[in-house]
Amino acid sequence: MNPLFGLKNDGFLTITMLINFGSCVTTPGKFGLPGFMSAVILLLSAEATLAQATSDGHREMTSAALQAIEQSFDLERNRIDVELPAADPRLQIPVCSIPLETSVSRHNSQGGRVSVKVECRDATPWARHVAAHVSVYRDAVVAVRNMPRGAVISANDIALREVDVSMIRGQILDNTEAAIGMEVRRHTNSDAVLSLDMLVTPLMVKRGETVVVTAERAGVVIRQQGVALQDGESGKQIQIRNTRSDRVVQAIVTGPGEVKVIF
Repeated sequence: MNPLFGLKNDGFLTITMLINFGSCVTTPGKFGLPGFMSAVILLLSAEATLAQATSDGHREMTSAALQAIEQSFDLERNRIDVELPAADPRLQIPVCSIPLETSVSRHNSQGGRVSVKVECRDATPWARHVAAHVSVYRDAVVAVRNMPRGAVISANDIALREVDVSMIRGQILDNTEAAIGMEVRRHTNSDAVLSLDMLVTPLMVKRGETVVVTAERAGVVIRQQGVALQDGESGKQIQIRNTRSDRVVQAIVTGPGEVKVIF
């Protein structure tokens, strides 16, 4: 609003002004001082109404986005915190006359960056994308002491704690039994959250190692020595060469340095 005015002999202010409010334009005119004040008050009231409507629209949009995010995560198993950026006050968001529609982008179930499309489909439709960061808290297996590479995990090495898994890659372990007896692939610090790709089943038999070969048939058990032709963890089927007959047989790894022949 740019008023241009001068004082005339009749005691009135001659006011030239342009009021632009949406599509409503008031052209120059002549007002007395009371009329000028009324116009200013009307303009300020209209601006306040627009600001309030925009504020309400922002709140409506943010609430719809938050609800959509909460519905896309498993709240029975997880606790989540959602960070939404402050709305740009310059961005006008009209209040929608019908319920807003939302769609959440594909995202990691462990949280991280999430985008929500919020749409209004009334007579004056609009659509906005709301970006958020979701922190997901759940029980996970955590190291309680430093473990060197190749260490076999015992019950005293780990614990179950609630942690923020949104920045952790890999499949999180949610019970300690799944980790006990596994071997860490690399040095693991205390308080580190264990994921499946950090662990490997320890080898019970190594290639070239002499092993005890057990064969059982009709209640008769025979034990001989053999040489492992492959590495093997517990339960794995590998090839064994019988040191007496030089025959190669298939056997199941049953323990450290022990296999059982498959008939």
